[in-house]
Amino acid sequence: MSHIAVIGAGITGITTAYALLNRGHQVTVIERHPYPAMETSFANGGQLSVSNAEVWNHSSTVIKGLKWMMRKDAPLLVHPAPTWHKASWMAEFVAQIPRYHNNTVETVRLALLARKHMFEIAERERIDFNLEKRGILHFYYDKASFEHAGNVSRMLKEGGLERQPVTHDEILKIEPALHGQFYGGYLTPSDATGDIHKFSRGLAQVCHVLKLVLNPFKSLQ
Repeated sequence: MSHIAVIGAGITGITTAYALLNRGHQVTVIERHPYPAMETSFANGGQLSVSNAEVWNHSSTVIKGLKWMMRKDAPLLVHPAPTWHKASWMAEFVAQIPRYHNNTVETVRLALLARKHMFEIAERERIDFNLEKRGILHFYYDKASFEHAGNVSRMLKEGGLERQPVTHDEILKIEPALHGQFYGGYLTPSDATGDIHKFSRGLAQVCHVLKLVLNPFKSLQ
């Protein structure tokens, strides 16, 4: 039996520790907070959405990024100050643009397996994390955005995910709280939402029973 250290007690660290424990390893998770899932896994959107698996390595992303640099309310902002790490990362990003299609399809396949695995863990260990399997709806105001979503949907289907086009009237029927004039949308019935913080804390308790050692950084200093 080997003894393995895992850095970080968020969703990735805790699920990794759980998998290792079930394979017979001794595991210590090193976390700088007193409790698991207190940073990225604490307050997030909670979407278990394979429908968002489209990779960002696309020429349109580069164009958007350049435009956003001029906006104070940019949804994503890259600081213009040059560094070697930033330049090498951007070069790798651009180099993957020709693999946009293949990378998206493979990401979908990986996301489907990850979502299935998460559901199985929650059911097996009886973890309540406010799981809602009601699907995820994407809606679009113009034809160009809707047609791009159609191209993405064909890649998602190639990876194994089914999502269906919906009309303006169907969008309002699915979600009556929405207001506006929509060109169309796509519904992914198999997608879900859940509280990832609760899942991580619940799985951490399971790991504790399985003899996980959780060491906060401050106790090691």
